[in-house]
This record gives sequence, structure tokens and C-alpha cells, in this order.
Amino acid sequence: MLKSGIKRLLRKSARTLRKWAEEPPQPLPDTGPYDAMEVRYTSNPLFVSIMNKTQWHMYVWPSIQAAKLAKHLGFDRVSFIEFGVAGGHSLLKLEAIAKTLADYFEINIDVYGFDSGTGMPPPRDYRDMPNLWSIGSFGMDVGKLQQRLTGAQLMLGPVGERVSSFLQGSPAPVAFAAFDLDYYSSTMEAFRLFDAEHNLLLPRVHCYFDDILGYSICEFNGELLAITDFNAAHPLRKVAAIRGIRYFVPERFANLMWENYYMLHIFDHNLYACNDGNVGTEMPLDPGWATK
Repeated sequence: MLKSGIKRLLRKSARTLRKWAEEPPQPLPDTGPYDAMEVRYTSNPLFVSIMNKTQWHMYVWPSIQAAKLAKHLGFDRVSFIEFGVAGGHSLLKLEAIAKTLADYFEINIDVYGFDSGTGMPPPRDYRDMPNLWSIGSFGMDVGKLQQRLTGAQLMLGPVGERVSSFLQGSPAPVAFAAFDLDYYSSTMEAFRLFDAEHNLLLPRVHCYFDDILGYSICEFNGELLAITDFNAAHPLRKVAAIRGIRYFVPERFANLMWENYYMLHIFDHNLYACNDGNVGTEMPLDPGWATK
């Protein structure tokens, strides 16, 4: 009985793989790349096209949504950020994704990678989950990575200090941020980014959190606790999960780890109530709504 069950599972897996292999790449939308209103919520054709090229990377979906929102709100330059670069594999992917989206939406996208450059610092207490992570893990060969990067800027040093200096330089508004710092303490320091003035952030910032699933991770430690504590301290800025994405993407992508995607909502941002181009038509906005 066990052998027959395994055989059925193998046959089902083989059928699924054949289906994926036979599915032709979806074409890009017929609309012009500058016309964000015509690229609706999931932007599935663009999503599938980029996923086919980047081998299923987790930054594709939120990066598309971030660039689309920026274009629709009238921004011509935005920033994409990765916190926790390590060897640089994902930062290189983010570079490639950003280049594709910059060409498609005809906007400029600056890419930054924040990392200590020397591996993880010592864990501070139980909230940093020392049972999983330890000092020196996920080191970086800075020289080697610098040679491979084509446009992304490395921001090396203690994350809190580097975020502060980054914001003092008045970068383009942040549209997307990926958090792969593992520790509660490091994630809280990175969240200084979300305390920035409105002109340095989009009204909604798409986020990816890497370490919120599995192992001994829970809402009382690590990145999930950092999200909880940030939200408790900010009445008008909330980091919230984006729910139900799996129901809006092609079937073969439905079982990706969609739980990792969040959004920073800045409720008193002067652009928060502007239509974002996903549904309906532009609604008139009272410039004074946020102060009432």
C-alpha cells in the first residue's frame, strides 16, 4: 500500500512538471510600459515573464507592485532596499529585477544592500533566537561582491547607523524593502527606515520578511515580534500582512511562500488616499484629509 501511494504521488508530480514545462511564457501586456493604470493588481503577465527569467525569485512580485505604485503616483525615481545581504545572491537578483522594471515602467530604481559586512553580530537576548543564529554567520566577501554588482550600493556597518546616514542623504523614496536580518534587534534597528519623513517613503511600502516561517520562530521573537512592537509604537504607521495573494496568481505559483509579503501603511501620508491604479478610477482627493 505504501509503495502504491508513493507511485501515485510520483505520477502526479510528473504530470505537474509536464504541465509547467509545456506552459508557454505569458506575453507582456499590450499596453505601453508607462501606462500603469492598465497593469492591474497582480500584473500576472509581467510577473510570469520576470519569474521565468529570474528562476522564481521571491522579490519579483513585491518589486512589480512597488514599481507600479510609484509610477502611478507620479514618481520618477524610487529606492529598493535589501537588509541582510550576506553572499549577495539575492541582491544581485534584485539588481536584475530592478533593471527590468525600470525599463518597463520608465522610472529610475536605485538599489541598496545593508549589511554589517562581517557576518551577524552577537545575539542580544532570547528575542534574537540564539538557538538558531550565532555571531559571524552569513559573512560577506566584500571585494568579490563589489566586483559582481553593476549598480546596487552596499551600505556596510551597523544597520541602525547606516539607516540614519542613508536617510540624511535624502535618497529617492523607498518603494520596496526586504528584511533578512534574522534577529529581532537588527530588524528593529532597520525599522528606523519606517520612521522617515513622508517624502522619503511611498505611502505604501511593499516588504518581504525572510525569517517568519518554521523552526522555533513565533510572534514572540525575531522578525514577527519586531513587527508587533513597531506597530504598537506607531498609531499611524502599520506593517501588515498582504493576504490572499495566492488566489490572484497563476496556479503554478499558488504554493509559493506568500506569507512572507507585508506592506507598510502610512495612513497620514498625503498620498495614501490616492487611487493606486489597481481597481476603479481616480477619485478626487481633499489635500487636507489627513489633518481632519
